[in-house]
Amino acid sequence: MEWLEVSVTIESKYQEAVSQILLDQEVQGLEIVDPEAFRQVYNDNKHLDYTDDGFIESFGKKVIIRAYFSSSYSIESLKHKLDTQFQEFMDWIPEYNILRRSDTEWKDNWRKYYKTFKISDRVVIKPSWEDYSPVNDEVVIELEPGMAFGTGTHQTTEMCAKLLDHVIKGNERVLDLGCGTGILGIIAAKLGAKNVLCVDVDDAACKVATENAQKNNVSDVVDIKHGELKDIEKKEYDIIVVNIIADVIISLLPDLKAYCSNKTNILLSGIISDRREEVYQVAKEQGYDLVSVQSMGEWVAMQICTGF
Repeated sequence: MEWLEVSVTIESKYQEAVSQILLDQEVQGLEIVDPEAFRQVYNDNKHLDYTDDGFIESFGKKVIIRAYFSSSYSIESLKHKLDTQFQEFMDWIPEYNILRRSDTEWKDNWRKYYKTFKISDRVVIKPSWEDYSPVNDEVVIELEPGMAFGTGTHQTTEMCAKLLDHVIKGNERVLDLGCGTGILGIIAAKLGAKNVLCVDVDDAACKVATENAQKNNVSDVVDIKHGELKDIEKKEYDIIVVNIIADVIISLLPDLKAYCSNKTNILLSGIISDRREEVYQVAKEQGYDLVSVQSMGEWVAMQICTGF
């Protein structure tokens, strides 16, 4: 699929006028990148865990408006049309460029960077399009990420995988909240868990997780459920995995107790290092004991356990 992308860089005071001109030209879609809007959201949300230093500044001060047009236009004809409209309604022509785009730019290109790799002592992650022969007692997980989070390359997922590799001895009941591709639940099953329930609020993630469980021949052990914690039958699990973000983890900690025995291990990841102490304090207040802490880059994972 191809289309033309028009990118206009302007001062914010011209945003409404330029947007309207573009909307009047049979545009198929419009995107506005406004640095001031980002700043407002950032200032109103002090706990934006995924905001890197310099993220807001990287947008500069000008607004970028992107409009998407049918590929039936030639770049020259579209430029002539826009120049005419800008000149007529604004008396000047703003800075802009036109590019011909194709979904092949991103659709499959990422695959060339996703290679087989070892995620923990016993576990190797293999993309479905690569071949790999396990060495010694390696457990190989075949993965097709699709549209879901969880390729195994992110530090939060890697720390969870290492913790699972450490705590699973065999025959455990495992609950994976926010399962994404199902990677952690599948790892648990391959390492010897008796049954695994993977849960996600995203339909696409559940579909991908189901396909990955089938690819790895663990569908008899791994169940996939669309929903959230409140939708799950209250019963005891030996291991609970929560790889989400700090705010969600904090909100779940009180309710997780209904799914714990007196010796449940809970593996928490997706915690930005600045919020490590906050998550720990809430866990402590809820009666959980801290077993271990891992850190990679700016991320932290915790193993806590019940002692109710």
